[in-house]
Formats: sequence, C-alpha cells, structure tokens
Amino acid sequence: MATPQDLTLKVGEEAKLRGAFAGGWWIIYAGMPNRDTYSVAIRWTSGNNAATHNLFLPTAQTEFAAAKGQIRVYSVSSHEIRLRFSK
Repeated sequence: MATPQDLTLKVGEEAKLRGAFAGGWWIIYAGMPNRDTYSVAIRWTSGNNAATHNLFLPTAQTEFAAAKGQIRVYSVSSHEIRLRFSK
C-alpha cells in the first residue's frame, strides 16, 4: 500500500493525487460557497481526454472517495483545506 499524502491547499491551488506523465488525477480546492458547504474539484486526464467534477460537500462530511482512493478532510476554512489522500 502506498504512503498517504498529507496536503494543504489554498483556494485555487491543486495537487496531483496519482498518475504518470501522460495522465493522472488532481484535486483543486474551490473554496466555500457558504459556511456549511465546501467545494473541491477532481480533475482527470489521460492523453487527449480530460474531465473535471466539482463536488459540493457539507462541512460535516470529512471522508469521501475520489481518484480511486479515499480522502479524509482534517480541517476546512474559506481560505484553505487540510486533507489526506490514501490509495
């Protein structure tokens, strides 16, 4: 099993979760549209193909599946998010 990634992202920042040169999975912190909801975008690419899904999650939800792994949110504010990605 791969080592989990601990990440801290500010609004608009992205981090690569997995993948190789020609493709992969990224997470982008999209901020908080209101005080009870935060948003992350999951971007996927493979060659010339790409897709992005914007997820709106309640602040009470601290775990969700994405990028063929599990994401656990430790803290979220309107400025940044702290999370761990496990494959």
